[in-house]
Amino acid sequence: AHLLPASRRKGINQKEKERKMASKRQKLDTGMVSVKMGAGGLLEASGPTNQENTVTMALGGMSAESKKRADDLMKQLEAKRRARSIAVPTNDHDVRRKLRLLAEPITYFGEGPAERRERLRTLLAEIAVDSASGVTNEKTKMLEEFEKTDGPDFSSLSGGARPKKAFDTDGSAELLNARVDILQFSMPRARTRLLAAKRKRANMTKEIMAQIDKSYTEKAKNLKTFVNCSSQIGGVRPIASCDFSADSTRLATASWSGVSKVWSVPDSKLICQLKGHEDRVSDVRFHPHAGVTLGARITLGTAGVDGSLRLWSTADVDKGDSKKDMEVETADGEEEHVPTVKAISTLSGHTDRLSRLAFHPSGQYVASTSYDSTWRLWDLTLSKEILCQTGHAVGCYGLAFQTDGAVLTTGDVGGVCHVWDLRTGKSVCTLDGHVDNVLSMEFSPNGHNLASGSCDNTVKVWDLRKRKSVYTILAHSRLISNVCYHPENGDFLLSSSYDNTVKIWSARDYQLVKTLQGHEGRVMRARMSHDGKMIASSSFDRTWKLWMSDDDI
Repeated sequence: AHLLPASRRKGINQKEKERKMASKRQKLDTGMVSVKMGAGGLLEASGPTNQENTVTMALGGMSAESKKRADDLMKQLEAKRRARSIAVPTNDHDVRRKLRLLAEPITYFGEGPAERRERLRTLLAEIAVDSASGVTNEKTKMLEEFEKTDGPDFSSLSGGARPKKAFDTDGSAELLNARVDILQFSMPRARTRLLAAKRKRANMTKEIMAQIDKSYTEKAKNLKTFVNCSSQIGGVRPIASCDFSADSTRLATASWSGVSKVWSVPDSKLICQLKGHEDRVSDVRFHPHAGVTLGARITLGTAGVDGSLRLWSTADVDKGDSKKDMEVETADGEEEHVPTVKAISTLSGHTDRLSRLAFHPSGQYVASTSYDSTWRLWDLTLSKEILCQTGHAVGCYGLAFQTDGAVLTTGDVGGVCHVWDLRTGKSVCTLDGHVDNVLSMEFSPNGHNLASGSCDNTVKVWDLRKRKSVYTILAHSRLISNVCYHPENGDFLLSSSYDNTVKIWSARDYQLVKTLQGHEGRVMRARMSHDGKMIASSSFDRTWKLWMSDDDI
């Protein structure tokens, strides 16, 4: 072999390699391969670890069981992940209905609504995993539609047709006419307000900005000089509410004694008293045309705990024709002959006590909220209820019309506020942020800011364009009984509280401008006159107080 030529030795080596490769292939074909357990639980052929002689074999019985358990675990994890992203109905009736349509038990022994809802969520998650794994059945076909909507369309399983439009109720012809009137009234006002705001932004210069800042500074300085200029005993029981007339010459107060009174301001002289409620009067508001429109039929309205809303006219008192109705009014030993006015109309319909009332800016309608969980709209021309609106789960309290008259907002004792479009009757949005009763609401003159006062001791400022709260004022140490914007441009915000104080806030940076102190009891209401020169507050101490600047006294 040593003497063989190099070319022959090369040929012999090549044949030897081919023989060995053929032997290995034969062993593989007959299964005669020795194996050993390698890394990761894989079975490998013995011998050098090159690509030609490495063999991977199937797992044994125990290894297959482990793989099955791992697959099941991965499936459970995927189901839990999908369950977190699936929205299921919160209403227990809807949960039961969908379980039934999926051929599942609608309830188990001892199962509550929360557990039933979680079972539906888990079931839907498992259907989602099956769908991802390629399993196809009637239930998996519903998954894609379920993820596109708030819940799956189960109508095909039950053979029914899913409603495709909102649930509506028939309205009266009077309600339709009212919606048209409100639309025709609000559109020009909204257009004028928006065009004025656009022109203001477009023409804004440094000089105009300086003038605006100067005017704001002067108003802030004037408000800081407000002091108590008058204090009157308004009745024998707490004074629940007060309100200025549109011409800022009169003030109305409402007492828990069931008697409301009208005073002249700023001299604080009693003009007349309104008797008719059988229980406490919870609110009093002047008609928007009272004092500014000649021949106005209605002067003011009152809401009572007796469930009635009463309308009053003081035209006879203004003419001096009510001498025959004079009564003796006694207050702390002092007797005074006072004209007494009877209600010209009583609106009944609420099944529980009334909380608040508000006149529509057009003066044609009045709204009221009640503890019967509804708010109602009344036509003053017909003296008739034209709308009973549900939507709150608990009693309604706060109430306010937007300055244009197109939108109304209500708050309830659960801390939830609803914004309603009066032209369509729909709830525009829900403002959820307070954790306790919403007692008072007021729109800013700009039309898109809303202030709300609550029993959680805060005042929230909402932006309806963003549909959320933009600022929270930790205003008082006790509940907020009333909020009120400065009537001219909304640069300042007034709040009253059961901590016996009234506070004035800047609506620009929400800093405290002035604190009005003097009441010995809880302040139940505070209002600012339409000319911005006076503030009136009514209290649990049976008095109302008038606040003015030192320069105006």
